[in-house]
Amino acid sequence: MLHTTFCSPRLFACLGLFFTSLLLTACNSDSSPDTLLINGNILTVDEADRVVEAIALSDNLITAVGSQEEMLALASDDTEIIDLNGQTLIPGFVAAHEHPTLTAVFSGLVDLSGFNNDSAADMWSRLQQEIDNTPKGEWVFAMGLDPILMPDLKMPDRAFLDQIAPDNPLLIIAQSMHSFWANSQAFEAVGIDRNTPDPGHGSYYGRDANGELNGFMSESAVDPFMEPLKSPLRVINRYELALQSLLESGITSVASLGFNVPPLLARYAASDQFQARIRQFVYLRQEEIDMLPDSPDNGDDFYRILGVKLWHDGSPYTGSMYLSKPYLTNKTTAMMGIPPGHRGEPVIDASTFKQSLRQYSDQGWQLAVHSQGDLSNEWSAQAFEEVLGTDAKERRHRFEHGVLLPKRLLDQFARLGLTPSFHINHIYYYGDALRDKILGPMWAQQVLPVKAAFERGLRPSLHADTPMFPANPLSLMQTAVTRKTSSGQTLGLDQAITPQQALRAVTINAAWQLHMEDKIGSIEVGKQADLTLLSANPYQLPAEQWSKIKVQQVWLAGQTRLTE
Repeated sequence: MLHTTFCSPRLFACLGLFFTSLLLTACNSDSSPDTLLINGNILTVDEADRVVEAIALSDNLITAVGSQEEMLALASDDTEIIDLNGQTLIPGFVAAHEHPTLTAVFSGLVDLSGFNNDSAADMWSRLQQEIDNTPKGEWVFAMGLDPILMPDLKMPDRAFLDQIAPDNPLLIIAQSMHSFWANSQAFEAVGIDRNTPDPGHGSYYGRDANGELNGFMSESAVDPFMEPLKSPLRVINRYELALQSLLESGITSVASLGFNVPPLLARYAASDQFQARIRQFVYLRQEEIDMLPDSPDNGDDFYRILGVKLWHDGSPYTGSMYLSKPYLTNKTTAMMGIPPGHRGEPVIDASTFKQSLRQYSDQGWQLAVHSQGDLSNEWSAQAFEEVLGTDAKERRHRFEHGVLLPKRLLDQFARLGLTPSFHINHIYYYGDALRDKILGPMWAQQVLPVKAAFERGLRPSLHADTPMFPANPLSLMQTAVTRKTSSGQTLGLDQAITPQQALRAVTINAAWQLHMEDKIGSIEVGKQADLTLLSANPYQLPAEQWSKIKVQQVWLAGQTRLTE
């Protein structure tokens, strides 16, 4: 009889009223949100791509999403209410592939880029002034040499560099970060001469007809020359400035794809300084492999080492992108040092590549493969097929850059669980040169198949590969939607994506690629309050005008980290 009494419908109704009363009381006091953001165009980037008016935040988390009326009903006297005044709120941008450490290392170097020099004469004059002001014997480093953005440039050789810097070791870094030039003093300082063997696999020292060093270096051949730039005391402050620069572009999370500061410094910059969430991939080089912890289950929401970065080929602008057909032969390719009939080559041998796939994937690490050319992408995808098959789909192994990623491979990507991150602004900055001087019109129209990746459910992301290109997510989105080069021409217009897809590529898709989609990347209940306020709504503004949109404010874990 006792059991029947407690289960009576009438008692259940009374208990229901009692607990509902308690819940409402809690919602009006202890459970009221800390902060409301109201009166906005809030692009949630959820599965339905909803646009709402207001959200509630408590304890660094998003606790409610909906209309302004619904959110105001949750407020108490202690709730801070922020009026967005009709501005656009989005999830904090997630930078899927950048190099904040390289940005730190290269910051403060002499700027030779076509972004900030009008001519080769201006560029060399700037460098000469720096050399003249540097004490004898001290290193001079310069960044940004680029025959594409500076067509009147004549590429330097060792004799020319010896002439302009007779008393200082000099190293010049290409904008692509795959080619380098040094003078005799620099070669002597690091102990490299004509008898030094090439590192191999696409990395080599340029030589003249007599076997003498001509001053050019490719890929990892530059490593000994970089040591003076790597001092932790020099890098850490610049690293924090690099993270601050990301925040100023609305980026709240960044993946560092190789060449990293030591974990202790990165953890300090991420957590203690609270600048950005950092996910690191380490290069397949001993000094970085030594950074790998015992398990992928390391770190926290602000800092973690996710996996291993492999390079399969190089850059279109050094001839090290691995192609099935030769580069064009013309004045520009000759100036870049690309011989007639050249197709590039892998920068890693097949056995090491496959062994690394098996070893690090079996240990639970995510792999990210630098692969640009069509033959590189085809060969690398087949290696994943042979070595791992579908066994590691949950790892979300990544292909980086994808300049010539054949669309026919994307079905294989879907089957194997591979996902691409596209270096989309190759189109804007170098698209005209890819079409007219490097690849030819037919291939140039096939670059960076972002739409095809979306159609196959691969959750592609977009990246800038800083410091190669500026870390501006709105610029990446604009290029992905318009497919326009800097001259206004279009490449592969059939691969243009929608504004909604473009925003997904730099938020929730990038978060998914970093195994963080349950924490960040969209404005949904339970996620971290990583938010970026924009001056205009990219869903309503023509894509050609997105460059005018400003980042007004940034919240990281519910805390204001940037205000314009």
